[in-house]
Amino acid sequence: MKKRYTILAFLLVTASTFAQAPEKMSYQAVVRDATNTLLTNQSVGMQISILQTTITGASVYTETHSVTTNLNGLVSLEIGTGSTSDSFATIDWSAGPIL
Repeated sequence: MKKRYTILAFLLVTASTFAQAPEKMSYQAVVRDATNTLLTNQSVGMQISILQTTITGASVYTETHSVTTNLNGLVSLEIGTGSTSDSFATIDWSAGPIL
């Protein structure tokens, strides 16, 4: 019985060491103008930046998207699939806080 628990624990530890960084992340936002009015059924441009360490830290990845809001002002996009010269796969997720 002890052997089974040992083998099971070994398999769980081994499986957890093969965790991978994401290839993309889903993102949704409701877009409003300066007067707090929903922007419905309109094309908007968005720039997404992933920052390291603090909110004013260095940008490790930046991309842009051109999307259209829906009837409720909602946009849905996938970070990692926008227009960029950076590589999402090369982000070092272990190099401190990523914002």
